Formats: sequence, structure tokens, C-alpha cells
Amino acid sequence: IDELNKYAPREGSSPIKDVLLDIAERGRSLGIILVGAQQTASEVERRIVSNSAIRVVGRLDSAEAGRPEYGFLPASQRVRATIAKPGAMFVSQPQIPVPLAIEFPFPAWATRLSECSGPITAPIRGSSAARPAPDLLSRLPPEDDIPPF
Repeated sequence: IDELNKYAPREGSSPIKDVLLDIAERGRSLGIILVGAQQTASEVERRIVSNSAIRVVGRLDSAEAGRPEYGFLPASQRVRATIAKPGAMFVSQPQIPVPLAIEFPFPAWATRLSECSGPITAPIRGSSAARPAPDLLSRLPPEDDIPPF
């Protein structure tokens, strides 16, 4: 569920919120897994956040990092989360006593035409030579496509 603050806000109630609370509180024993995403955990119902076994935190605003929902992060990692670069995250899970700092690298390939550094070639079958591959360039999104990172 994306944007948990809409479906299970800290304040107020709704039928969807009641179902999500039930899944979060009893779901693990029934083999049900709830995967939720929210930019600010402080806006989501406390019982849902506290019943989360695995937590992933990206870049945080300094005010948000000081909230009790992020108490599982040591103070040094809270500070690091306020200056984290895109792709950097902290993962907390029950089998490891401290959150792990991980980083997803940028892809090693071009995702748009402006990222190509030179002519694109494709290998010739059965040879070590390569030929121009203009059909590959036509598959890339237009230049005005805004990158996701």
C-alpha cells in the first residue's frame, strides 16, 4: 500500500484503517504480509508502524528524524539519514541488531538518449566485431523525460 497516511492516518478512523490495523496486528501469525510505504512514518497510525518487522528509511527531514517512530535508528544513523544521497537507505530487520546502511547504485546503462556517451553498437553474431545499432536508440525515452533520481 502506497501512501499509508491516506488509508491509515494517525488521527481519525475508517473501515480501511480498521482492516489495515487487523492485518498489521494479527496478519503475521496468519501468514499475511503487509507492505506499506510512506514518506513520513509520523503520519501513520502508531500501531501499524510499531508492528512492522522490517523498516526501510531513506533521506529524512531533520524534524522527522527526531520523531519517536525512528527510535530504532541509532543517533548517528538518524543524522546520516538527513544527508543521505539518492539510493542510500537504512534497513532494520529482526535478525541483525543494528540497521544496515545500503546503497542502490545508478544503472550501468543509459536510460535516456542524453546519457549515451558515444555510438551504440551491437555484437555481430559469431564474431568479435560490432555494428551500429540505431534501433536501440529509438527505444530510449525522449530527452524531456525527467529521470526518476
